[in-house]
Amino acid sequence: MTDAAQTSNTPLNKVQQMKQLFAHRVINQVRQVIDLWRQLPETHWSAVAMSDFTLAVEKLSTSAKRFEADKHFKLASDLLTTIKPIKHGKTPDSEHLEQLNRLVRQLSETALRHGDDEHAEHLIPSKKPVYIAIDDTDTALTFAEQMQYFGLRSEVQKSSQDFIQALQRRHPAALVLDINFGGNGNGLLLAEKIQAERDQNLPILFIYHDEQPDIEHRLSAMRNGGIGLYRDVEIQSVIGELEDLLDNTPEDPFRILIVDDSKAQAMHSARVLNKAGMVAETVNDPLQVLNALSDNNPDLVLMDMYMPGCNGMELAKVIRQQREYLNLPIIYLSGEEDRQRQLDAMAEGGDDFLTKPVEPRHLLSTIKTRVHRARQLHQLIARDSLTGLLNHTHILESLQDQLQKSEDNNISFVMIDIDHFKSINDQHGHPVGDIVIKNLALFLKQSLRKSDPIGRYGGEEFAVVLPGANQEQACMVMEKLRANFSNLIHGGNKSLQVTFSCGLAQWQGESVSDLVERADQALYQAKHNGRNQVSAAS
Repeated sequence: MTDAAQTSNTPLNKVQQMKQLFAHRVINQVRQVIDLWRQLPETHWSAVAMSDFTLAVEKLSTSAKRFEADKHFKLASDLLTTIKPIKHGKTPDSEHLEQLNRLVRQLSETALRHGDDEHAEHLIPSKKPVYIAIDDTDTALTFAEQMQYFGLRSEVQKSSQDFIQALQRRHPAALVLDINFGGNGNGLLLAEKIQAERDQNLPILFIYHDEQPDIEHRLSAMRNGGIGLYRDVEIQSVIGELEDLLDNTPEDPFRILIVDDSKAQAMHSARVLNKAGMVAETVNDPLQVLNALSDNNPDLVLMDMYMPGCNGMELAKVIRQQREYLNLPIIYLSGEEDRQRQLDAMAEGGDDFLTKPVEPRHLLSTIKTRVHRARQLHQLIARDSLTGLLNHTHILESLQDQLQKSEDNNISFVMIDIDHFKSINDQHGHPVGDIVIKNLALFLKQSLRKSDPIGRYGGEEFAVVLPGANQEQACMVMEKLRANFSNLIHGGNKSLQVTFSCGLAQWQGESVSDLVERADQALYQAKHNGRNQVSAAS
C-alpha cells in the first residue's frame, strides 16, 4: 500500500468511528426517552416524571441536531411540540396520548433495529452485555458466538470470582448461568447470593447439560430469578428468550370505546383510562356505535346498560352480528345490581359486568386482563403456530397495507427459501427441520426492524416487507442477513449449518399478486443459479 493510500484511508476511518460514537450517544438517549415514557403511567403522570421525560427529549433533540441525526431530531422536535400544551402533573387526553405513543414508537424502531439510513450499521445501539457463565468453555464460547449473529453482546466469565467481579463493574442485561457452574449445584447457590445483594432480581436463564434437573433444582432456579431452564444445546431457544426479555418496544396503547349516554360518566371513565396510558374514545349516542367501531378499531368496548334508544344488551347483539367484532371484549359498566340481570346481559354478548361505582384499580385490572387475552387470541389467529410470524394470509394483508400507506415506490417485497430443506429433514429428522425453521424466524425478527412485517409464507418459505427500502437497499440488507445466517448452528449440532436463497422485487405500482410473482421469479433465479444467494427482479 502506498503512503498516499494510507493517508487517504486514515481520515475515513476516523470519520466512521466518530459517526459510530455519535450514533451510539443519540441512540442511548433514545432508549432513555423510551424507558421514561414507559414509567409515566405508573407514576400517574406526576410532575417530576413528566419533567424528567421532557428533559430527556430536550437532550435528545440537542444531540440529534448537533450530530446531524435528522430523523431523531425531527421526532424529538415533534415530541416537544406535543408535550408543550400538557401541564406537568396533569394527565394528557386521548388525542395527545395518541400522538405521543405514535412518536415514541417511531423512536423505538430507530433504537432497536437498523435505520433506513445508508449508515444503518452505525445506528445499532451499544447495549448492556449478557454475562455467560458455563463450565464447559467450548459451550460458553459457542453461545457467545451465536449471540453475536443476533445482535446480542455477551461476555464469558471463566470462574465464580470473575463472575462476581464483572457484576460489580457493570450491571448486565441478563445472565446465562450453568446450574453447576463451579461445581454440582453451585450455579444455583451463586444465583441466590447475587439476588440477595440486589434490590431487583437480575433475569437469569439457567443452563443444564445431559441430566434433567429435578423439581427441587427447578424450584430453586425459579426462586432465584430464573426465567427459563434450558439444555446446553438449546442455544437458539435461549436467544429467543433473551430477544423477548430485552425487547423494550412500547406496546401499542389499549384503545377503549366508551359507550354511555351520560357525558359526565363517560368523561370520568376516559380520564381514569388516560391516566393509565390508555386511549379512550367516547360515544354518547348508542346509535352511532358502529361508526365509532369502524373509525377507532378499539381493543374493548366499555358500555352502559341502560341508554335511550336501545339498551346495552341490544347493542351488544348488534355488535356481535358483525363478524369482525365477534371476539371484541365488551364490558358492561352499570348501576344494575340484580345478579340475574347481570348474567342475562353477559349471555347476550358481554364478557364482564362491573357495578357502579367501581374503583379505578378494579376497572383497569379488568380491562387489562380482557385486552391482553383478546390480543393473544388475535396473535393466534394471525400468526403461524411454529414460528410466531405472520401467516400466509396476514403477511399478504400487511404487504397490501404497506403499499396503501406508501407515499412513493420505496418498498420492497422479499421471498426467502431454506436451501436443501428436504435433505435436512431426511438426514436429521423433521424435529431438526422444525428447529431450523424456528431459528430462521427468530433470526429475521432479531435482525430486521420492528416496522418490517415478517411472515412464514408456507413450509420452508418466508416473506418480508421492507418499507422505505428500494431494491438496492433491500439487496444490501438481505445479503448481510444471508451471510450471517450461514454461520448459525442448529440443534446444538456444530456440523449443521444452513443457507437460504432470496428473491426480491421493488414495488413499481403493480398489484400485490404481480409484486409477489416478480419476487418469486427472482427467488427461482437465485436457486437456479446455485442457491445461497440474493437475486433481484429485473
